[in-house]
Amino acid sequence: GSPGDVYENPASDFVYHFLGDSNRLHLGEDQHVLFRPHEVSLSRHELEDHHAAEVRDIRPLGATTRVTLKVEGQSELIEAEVVKDHDSLTGLARGETLFFKPKVWQ
Repeated sequence: GSPGDVYENPASDFVYHFLGDSNRLHLGEDQHVLFRPHEVSLSRHELEDHHAAEVRDIRPLGATTRVTLKVEGQSELIEAEVVKDHDSLTGLARGETLFFKPKVWQ
């Protein structure tokens, strides 16, 4: 397929990770969802289908900010990248709880 097809619909988890930054959210026995850092909705409030996570790091990157999240019971960290003035970032500090949802579920 075209490069766009391979990026959007990779043949395996290996290819997905190979083609750029990615997250894996474990959903239960042998189930997970893969998504990119820019494919995350963030909220300061608990919302339907959102997962709670502890803020581990906040890194401004110019027009965007990358937030590292720790989900309880999962060793792999989640990286979320949002515009620098996103509502969820106002006054955000390490150790706080954010709620996230992979946009692949929207």
